[in-house]
Amino acid sequence: MRRLLPLLLAMALPGAALLGVAAPAQAEAAPKRILSGWMPYWMTTQSQPQGITSVVQNADLFVDVSPFWYSATAKAGGGVQVQVNPNFKNASTNIPWAMGQLRAAGVTVLPAIADASGKGRMAATLADPTQRAAHIAELVAMVMANGYNGLDLDYEGFAFSDGSASWPSTQPNWTAFVQELSAALHAQGKLLSVTIPSPCDTRNRCGGQSGYWVYNLPAIAQVADRVRIMAYDFSVQGIGPIAPIGWVTAITQYATSVMDPAKLQLGVPTYGRAWTKKNSNGSFVLSGNCPNRNGSASERRAWGELTDRASFTSADAPKVLTRAGVPETAVTWDAQAQESWVEYDKPVTWTDGAGATQTCTARRITWFVGPDGVLARTQLIGTYGLNAAAFWTIGGENPAQWPLLRSYAQSLAPATATVAITAPPSVVSGQAATIQGSVLVNGAPGAGVPVVLQFAPQGSGDFVDLQTGTTGPDGAVTFQVVLPASGVLRITSAATDTAPAGISTESTVAVGSTVTTRLRTDTVTRGGTIKVRVIVRPPAKQQKVLLQRLTRDGSWERVSSAKVNAKGRVLLSGTAPDGKGRYTYRVVAPGGNGISEGISPTFNVRVRR
Repeated sequence: MRRLLPLLLAMALPGAALLGVAAPAQAEAAPKRILSGWMPYWMTTQSQPQGITSVVQNADLFVDVSPFWYSATAKAGGGVQVQVNPNFKNASTNIPWAMGQLRAAGVTVLPAIADASGKGRMAATLADPTQRAAHIAELVAMVMANGYNGLDLDYEGFAFSDGSASWPSTQPNWTAFVQELSAALHAQGKLLSVTIPSPCDTRNRCGGQSGYWVYNLPAIAQVADRVRIMAYDFSVQGIGPIAPIGWVTAITQYATSVMDPAKLQLGVPTYGRAWTKKNSNGSFVLSGNCPNRNGSASERRAWGELTDRASFTSADAPKVLTRAGVPETAVTWDAQAQESWVEYDKPVTWTDGAGATQTCTARRITWFVGPDGVLARTQLIGTYGLNAAAFWTIGGENPAQWPLLRSYAQSLAPATATVAITAPPSVVSGQAATIQGSVLVNGAPGAGVPVVLQFAPQGSGDFVDLQTGTTGPDGAVTFQVVLPASGVLRITSAATDTAPAGISTESTVAVGSTVTTRLRTDTVTRGGTIKVRVIVRPPAKQQKVLLQRLTRDGSWERVSSAKVNAKGRVLLSGTAPDGKGRYTYRVVAPGGNGISEGISPTFNVRVRR
């Protein structure tokens, strides 16, 4: 990956897959976090915030991110030292700003450490236990001092600088280093991500002595929290796809056979390359008046433009496509590789020795991974149960990829069941109460979902089933139930093929006594005895009942009291007032034993002389 950094040029020649991608309708479900990746340091500044912007705007899709801020460089006297990339201008200002943005978005940050120590230096450092321990201590200190969530090792020098002859001696030291660093970070509650090149060669041979076996994937995956495999750069020197899907799938299948898939982050390119075609004899396909590669400065410049291999991001694709004069219809989607490519002419002018302007045309071919290609590789996350797709780069992508990825992430999100309940705050004992409920699955009505109305007596917390039901097409359900006492109601929904089990909030309902009365006579003499038969439901032996009279000021005054028998019955007596007239009475059964207060309908008594 680090090899690509100086090659990123705004020369994208996108295919039809890059253009006019319609945003799909989004589901209500929160998306699953399935993305990761790296942000070049120059895309994490206040003046060029493309990487930060991409992450913050899609923060709910990201498991973690790794800004390329740090390098391990050679230290005088031996060993390596960790420092901010010297090319990162104003890092002391830009890093705190970027971290503020990422933290506010709730993103896990694992800064990437690139090996910039030179050929053989990192291997020698890891071979020395003292220097290795010092390097580990410095890495942990860097994480702790800056409040990072961990770090990402991107030590590519073994693969691309040291040569494969060094791998047998490097591998055990590298493995020990990863094990020791993992233990040190975990002791501080921090995460370790390790980035490695492909463990498979370009013939899909994996494991053993195939691919970049020096990184010892099976061993490091046991201790790392994440392993990122750079499943790209299939074609570099020669013309061809960046990451053909068959090769990427072979990498995935091998990796998941030797490690926990839930730790694997699959590298996905958001870039492409352009090459000049060659004839069968190895010469470049050029036409017109072409320069000498060893000629004048003008010729050497033109030769470079005509023949150099160029890398590009897709962010500038639309304008570059227009500038190159390549119509969208010229771009081909390769179904086998799951990438786009285009062949086109590139004219370059130069000045000959006589001062005349000459034109030479190169026949160029570009391969790249646009939004549809990014989606195709990201879909391996769901197929194989991987941790995430890791983009190189975040910030250089075509914005059209985001609706596609979001829709896919939502399709992977676990279904959610939202259960609601509506119940009256109080009901009368013995009378059926209407309880309504509803089930939403991912925000849409959940039809045909089995549900249960449950009840717990007041202060108990032990729920019992009262009734069962099934939601209708609108996701609604209605229960008619006689509650045994005051308490708490809730509705539970059973798991189905399309939704998990769910449970509503709890709804408190007070059940009040029913108090019925019957007067012996509605007319009595002054100071006489008022007798009223009382029935209280539900019956509770020795429950007190009160006879009350309405006063002129609108309050109720107590006249007498009595206790009901086991059947809830009592003959309640009270003394009539001395003044003649018409008086209003009622009987009250105070609350208790899970039943709230019950009050009879009022009744009138006429007092005569």
